Amino acid sequence: MGNWGGKYLRQTAFRAALAALLLAAVLCAGASAQVADGGPPLEGEAYAAAETAYKAFGQGDYKASAASAAEAVALRPDLLRLHLLLIDSLVAAGDLPQAEQATKVASAAFAGNQELQGRQANIRQRLALSPASEGYKALEKGDAKAAVRAARSAVDYVPDSMSYRLLLLNAQLADNNLSGALETVTEAIALDRANYVPLVWRGYINQRLGKRADAVSDFNAALAIPGLTASQQKNIRLISADAALASGDFNAAMELLGSYSRTDPKVITRLTDAEGASQRRGVLQNNGNTMPTPVQECSTSANGVSCELEAPAVLSILTPVASPEEKAAAEIFEAKERAYRAERDKDYELAIVEARKAVQLEPEVAASRLLLINILMSAGRPAEAETEATKAIGAGHSSAEIYAQRGYARGKLKKFGGAMSDWETALKRGLPPAQARSVRLSLADAALTSNEPMRALRALQKLAVGYDTSIRKAYALQALGRKEESLAEFRTAERFATTAVQRDGALRAQINTLVELDRKPEARIVFDQAIAHGRLGSVRDADVGYLAVAVGNDEVALARFDRAHGNGQLPARATIDAGYTAMRRFENPKAIAYLMEGIDAKANGRIDIDDQKLFETRRTVSDLARVWGINTSVSYGKVGSAPNPFLTTTAPSSYTSQLGTEFYYRPEGFGYRNGAIFELFGRLFETLYDQSGGPTGGRTTQGMVGARWKPFSNANLVFEVDRLIALGDAARDDTLLRALYSYTVGTDLRVLDASWPTWYVYAEVDRFLEKRQLVAIMEGRFGRSFRLDAISSNLVFFPHAVLAANYDDSFANRSAYSAGAGGSLRYWFGGTKYTAPPSYWELTLQYRWRLAGDQRAQGIFAQTSINY
Repeated sequence: MGNWGGKYLRQTAFRAALAALLLAAVLCAGASAQVADGGPPLEGEAYAAAETAYKAFGQGDYKASAASAAEAVALRPDLLRLHLLLIDSLVAAGDLPQAEQATKVASAAFAGNQELQGRQANIRQRLALSPASEGYKALEKGDAKAAVRAARSAVDYVPDSMSYRLLLLNAQLADNNLSGALETVTEAIALDRANYVPLVWRGYINQRLGKRADAVSDFNAALAIPGLTASQQKNIRLISADAALASGDFNAAMELLGSYSRTDPKVITRLTDAEGASQRRGVLQNNGNTMPTPVQECSTSANGVSCELEAPAVLSILTPVASPEEKAAAEIFEAKERAYRAERDKDYELAIVEARKAVQLEPEVAASRLLLINILMSAGRPAEAETEATKAIGAGHSSAEIYAQRGYARGKLKKFGGAMSDWETALKRGLPPAQARSVRLSLADAALTSNEPMRALRALQKLAVGYDTSIRKAYALQALGRKEESLAEFRTAERFATTAVQRDGALRAQINTLVELDRKPEARIVFDQAIAHGRLGSVRDADVGYLAVAVGNDEVALARFDRAHGNGQLPARATIDAGYTAMRRFENPKAIAYLMEGIDAKANGRIDIDDQKLFETRRTVSDLARVWGINTSVSYGKVGSAPNPFLTTTAPSSYTSQLGTEFYYRPEGFGYRNGAIFELFGRLFETLYDQSGGPTGGRTTQGMVGARWKPFSNANLVFEVDRLIALGDAARDDTLLRALYSYTVGTDLRVLDASWPTWYVYAEVDRFLEKRQLVAIMEGRFGRSFRLDAISSNLVFFPHAVLAANYDDSFANRSAYSAGAGGSLRYWFGGTKYTAPPSYWELTLQYRWRLAGDQRAQGIFAQTSINY
């Protein structure tokens, strides 16, 4: 595109055109500011302003003249002479944009006035000079788009200027905007139908657009314009002949040029090509949409700027041919060569065109068809490659290579069944060893993807041992459940690997396979040795972290998760896993931060976990963040159904009601260690009601302080030491040792299920040391929880059956056994975006029937409690 300035603008021609336009503008600008009209005489301020303006204009102070004239126009807008004075002053001052605006205002008031029209034309002509100059310069520099913008601006100012329209046309041609150029040249033809230049340009454009008939019509119309000089007619004919030769119409070219002397180089070259083609001495290298570009020359005269077109000098486009057989062979060879060359240059469109031409010239040759298929695959067009391969196979012109290539095309299209069949056919027909190996490996890959591991093993069985074969055999054996054999193949693959990526991949698969074989200690050893020797370096930190979790090395796992997070490479899905890893490492603040990041990732749609998994993550955050809590309960039931911290005892058959409140503190540094818990607490108990008339209220206030420890993460076994402090005369001072165990299923809130099975078993043994007493209780509740969504999604109803047993050596009848039924209502509250509801209120009501032992086993048992 960059040589368009040289083709169209011929150095000083346009600069001369600019000079002519500037001369005309200066001559027109000499119009006098002293113009009279037939309006009423000026008076007062308007007169004074006008007089000042005229004087300033006469003195050459055009800015002052324009200012006073504007004042006069504002006072007397009905006077044309004042408008003309303002316009002339602005033009003389060089303020052309304001002058144009003043002409628009005056034209609105004095429509059709010739003086105004003349001034407006002059102003717009001068305004057009700057963008026109920019357009010419941009074309000379090869900046077509800038030239188009500038030329459009010039045309907008002076739409009847042929030179500006031709400038816009040249810029659009340089920008290869043929449709825009066609529109511009059609407008230019309408502007001056006696000018042959735009007609010839339109013929050229139509020829390039493939509109041969329209091009011929335009060239003929140009030749028919009266008054053309001999030189103009000759150039039109030469340009028209170029279009004819580009379309292979040698007869039209000979007709156009036959009357001219053969001594003209421009004539003889074109005529010789046309005659050679007509006599079949050669073939025209033609393309109907291309032809040599005409050369435009512009000059200036007293009448303005005029442009002419010349036919360029051209080289012969005739290719000599020999015999028909030689010609055909040469054409096939050249098509293939062009196809190979275009493919190397990644010009796939041209390569495909030439390869298709080769197939058309020798459709029975499988090699030409294979060339087309290969190029289509290189161009990333597997669907077309499959179609061409199918055509070749259907026509009986196939080969093993074509079956193989159709297999690759179908593999790209994820048609794995057809791909495998094609590859198996190609192998049966016979392929060179290197290609056969590639096909077998691809066949194995497709079989593994299609979950046909035996087919993969058959494809690999004839191949020599190596990384490529062993790694695929390993995955096939793994898919068949033959994990011990797959482990051996992974080790072989590691041994034959040639890159770190291959070695690390095989090693990683070994470790995972050992874990799947329940050989976790061995997997841990292999993993630890790999880390110690700097292996697995090509595996992403997050994936090494997961591998470390699988073998139980949380130290390395957390370090790799941390490193990936610090580098911004930790996948969102891994943040929750990193949080649990940090929790197992007792790094609770870090665990909370990771888990909260995972919760945010769920909220932002960056990870996809269900709402129950999200709830469990929030529950973990609640547990990790808890530092203190309060438990308060009011119970009602038979004496002896629960441990009695009071000094007095009441008849076993009597009902009592007791209030208990506990405040506990969980030390932040070590109170929660991956589910192992240590807490300090203080308690107060008081009897609220005694059916037998025993002491109640302040006399029964019992204090306790102590500590409890849950040593195991996965077993809810708790050991406790209490010091009882008598705060009332019916309380006691004592030391209590307790052991508690519970196993629960479904006792927490759920968010996906509306109902779920729930049961738990609770056992407790209490030993008072000073007033010797041994108490043991056991209780099991079995039922189903129902979330009462109609009221609140946090409210759960738990109807259940209950079995209970009690032992207390302070009673005459030490044992009591019962069974019953009851229900609980539990309302969870206090949850946030990051924490599951940590607190609940619960109401339980049961009736139990004595099965054996003391009567205290039978009756109503009720409790309400708040766990905060």
